[in-house]
Amino acid sequence: MRAEDAGARTWLYAAIAGWALCAWVLAMFGMGGSIDRLDDDPSLQSPLPTPAPAAPERLDPLARYGDIAGRPLFTDNRRPQPFVIDPMAEAGDTGNGFDYVLTSVMRTPDLQLVILQPTEGGDPVRVRQGSAPDAAPGWVLQSVEARRAVFAGPEGEQALELRVFDGVGGQAPTPMSAPEASVAGADSGPAAVADPRRDAGARATGGAQAPRPQGDASSESADATGPEADAAVDSAAQQQAAQEQVEMIRRRIEERRARLRQEDATRSNQRANQTQ
Repeated sequence: MRAEDAGARTWLYAAIAGWALCAWVLAMFGMGGSIDRLDDDPSLQSPLPTPAPAAPERLDPLARYGDIAGRPLFTDNRRPQPFVIDPMAEAGDTGNGFDYVLTSVMRTPDLQLVILQPTEGGDPVRVRQGSAPDAAPGWVLQSVEARRAVFAGPEGEQALELRVFDGVGGQAPTPMSAPEASVAGADSGPAAVADPRRDAGARATGGAQAPRPQGDASSESADATGPEADAAVDSAAQQQAAQEQVEMIRRRIEERRARLRQEDATRSNQRANQTQ
């Protein structure tokens, strides 16, 4: 390439290369090696700031504050009140923040749900698996069984057993008049069958009851069956009332479950409509 054909950019690159070569040659011969630091000049140093004097003590001796203990400010009569600090009582008062009773369990292939009732009373709380009650966010529902629910919280796992109806409270069973008729039949039937001689004597005397002999063992056995029949009738009535009460509870549970299923289906339809 000839020199007259070189452009301006080529000449610029050549000048930069020449300056770099000159600087390198001068550095090889000791350029800049004789530069030294100046000696320290005390007149150029700025003086350090003088620290401020310490503030005087604002509090007086403790003896001057005796009125604070003798006349407390946060009492009605401005007199000291006795108090006792009991660490055991404080430890007993502090609960874990999870005080519920398991009242219902719902298990489906797509839904695991329990209903909790606060021990101190209040509205029931529905909790799905993997979530926690609003009042106790630290306790998460881990697993749901047929009659048991396990929650995991800061203090470990806590299992709640399904509450069983103990017969206290609720709606009273419907009174029935059938036991009275059965009692009357039980009183008359065995006596008539057990003592045929009494009927024969009554017919012989024109309908009047003949005096009962003292040694009539069959009459005594017939009279003795009265209390036993009453006890049997009372037991049967109690069993029937218990069965009716259990059936009423079962119907209530089924109605509640049907209502919950309907609410879940309504929510699912609303979510589907919102996504569309």
